[in-house]
Amino acid sequence: MEKKDYKKEFCALMDRFAFRYSKWQIWNDFLSLSAISLANVMPVPEKEEREKLYLSIINSYQKEDQEVFPKMLELVVLALEENPEQDFLGSLYHHLGLHQEQKGQFFTPYHICHFMSELQFAGDEKEEQLKEKGYISVNDPACGAGAMLIAFANVAKKHGINYQKHVLFVAQDIDRTAAMMCYIQLSLLGCPAIVIIGDSLAKPFLHPNNEAWYTPFFYLNQWRFMPGQAGEERADGMDAGCGQDMIEAADSLLGSMKLLEGADGQLMLCMEQAS
Repeated sequence: MEKKDYKKEFCALMDRFAFRYSKWQIWNDFLSLSAISLANVMPVPEKEEREKLYLSIINSYQKEDQEVFPKMLELVVLALEENPEQDFLGSLYHHLGLHQEQKGQFFTPYHICHFMSELQFAGDEKEEQLKEKGYISVNDPACGAGAMLIAFANVAKKHGINYQKHVLFVAQDIDRTAAMMCYIQLSLLGCPAIVIIGDSLAKPFLHPNNEAWYTPFFYLNQWRFMPGQAGEERADGMDAGCGQDMIEAADSLLGSMKLLEGADGQLMLCMEQAS
């Protein structure tokens, strides 16, 4: 069977209303709508504010145009389900000519990221960390669309590590567009991740001025990364335990999203409908 060209189909959907809106606006609105749809299945403090932003964006489009955005997200899901070893949104971003070379923005090709990730697994250090802490962590302070972290997840899987449970992904980028691409892809691939929007040098990690996005799989696995008594507040302001609200949210997550399982047992998230 001939493989579908998801990139071509995605571009065709954008072209339906690109004559009414700029491609840059459509792309960024698609990223915001998709990220909010994925994030708002959990009871995060920003949920109401993000929902208002979602409605503000979607209502700025005509009815027939609104229906295109879920179809675009569906193509991203199918592309990553068929081949999880790729930076689909990053390559699509360059294909559409949206990358900003004047800002020095160039995403590292996936095969280079894969090679660099393999180097990280030289020796037994990762296995020792896994035995000692129960998980390993990886940080990309200039994550772009997340190619390096996606490659790390796939390499970890090849080395027998279930990255959906035993790897904590931390990503940061000063560019919001790039961070949103990273968040969407890590969410769909089932990576427990924290994606930060902010300057990694001046304001690293959970700086008060930074914007933090937690993937659904982070909430489902946060107890693995935050040992402590239920109700105990950690340094980042999050509850260390897995309270009843998170249990209910997990049930809601599984109800509002499809968990697609591939032949290799890898889970994928797929929204059944938009927010």
